[in-house]
Amino acid sequence: MFDCIKKEAEALQNEMVVIRRQIHRNPELGFAEWETSALVHSKLSGLGLQIKGGIAKTGIAAVLHVNDEWPTVALRADMDALPIEEQNDTPYKSEKPGIMHACGHDAHVAMLIGAAKVLTKIRSRLKCNVKFIFQPCEEQPRGGAEPMIREGVLDNPVVDLIFGLHVNPYLQAEFIGLKEGLVMAAADQFKVEIIGKGGHGAAPHQTIDPILVASHIVQALQAVVSRQTDPIEPVVVSVCAINGGQSYNVIADRVMLNGTVRTMNPQVQQYIPEKIRNIIRGITSAYGAGFNFDYQWGYPALVNNGKAMEAVRVAATEITGRQRVVNISTPSMGAEDFACFTGRVPGAYFFLGVKKPGAEVYPWHNPRFDIDESALSTGAAVLAGCAVQGAEILRQKEDGNEQHK
Repeated sequence: MFDCIKKEAEALQNEMVVIRRQIHRNPELGFAEWETSALVHSKLSGLGLQIKGGIAKTGIAAVLHVNDEWPTVALRADMDALPIEEQNDTPYKSEKPGIMHACGHDAHVAMLIGAAKVLTKIRSRLKCNVKFIFQPCEEQPRGGAEPMIREGVLDNPVVDLIFGLHVNPYLQAEFIGLKEGLVMAAADQFKVEIIGKGGHGAAPHQTIDPILVASHIVQALQAVVSRQTDPIEPVVVSVCAINGGQSYNVIADRVMLNGTVRTMNPQVQQYIPEKIRNIIRGITSAYGAGFNFDYQWGYPALVNNGKAMEAVRVAATEITGRQRVVNISTPSMGAEDFACFTGRVPGAYFFLGVKKPGAEVYPWHNPRFDIDESALSTGAAVLAGCAVQGAEILRQKEDGNEQHK
């Protein structure tokens, strides 16, 4: 079965390159992936899938229905690009100013289309139904996973297991990176408006300078990590934007701070907002300023299910060989709204190496991010293999339940 999957995926390599480049040239931001969605629909049409579009605006779910009595395994790809001006000089460079696929979602879409074509070819040998989820808006806070779930993407048929992947520019092309348990952090966002009293820059004593207050708050917030959180708990509090003032000689009356909080322990995540609020309250009070504080809960931490990870490991090993399957030792403080799916359905998230041999590595979200396209067939094959092996895991679970009864 896995040899067949690998051969079918390799036969689709050139087609996936064309698809990836077409999407890369025409990047679209979250919830505006209209052209991408139309392309996905056209590529899936004719495969005998039950296709539903317009989920969370631009999302698509396509079902390969095999048997009503069998479980359903889902495979997911995100579709959105980033507001970044591309600096690469390639034939497939972004044609939209200020927007580029700097995170590899173009490749994710191409590989999931490839996996759909592979699994359709071996339909008669499958022991599960497969749902292909093309998700909008992973890059923006709250993201597209949650609205897709609210609109029923995990239902009809009910999804029993879900898999997703992400390209990784630090892993050699065609290698598969696996991380047991905790994979990525929870990501929240906060905004602070500091309300002072404006005036002339030559008479600061007649004002309440919100920029001065803001500078103390930015520094003091680091105490949340260094002095108010257990050192063994990974926590990041970063102020990433400060806006206030318009002239060199005018003290502003307001300053806006915008930042992110990353945590891995749900209990820590719950108490961080109040600690931030207390620091802001104390500093603004000391200077006679006011404040407004808005804290927005974002993606939960992404945790891989053990049985689902076992399915990924088997599929990756069979398709790439044991030497190309590597373990990732530490979780990332980055975040992924795939966690919204795994919060409801057992699942696993893995990484596909796309590092170009001899080339300088540019990280995700860099204007010169690019991938080694030779990895596309490997990614599509492992995704398809996850569906096959996921069905086997679910069957073993059902057999175990029957024996227990």
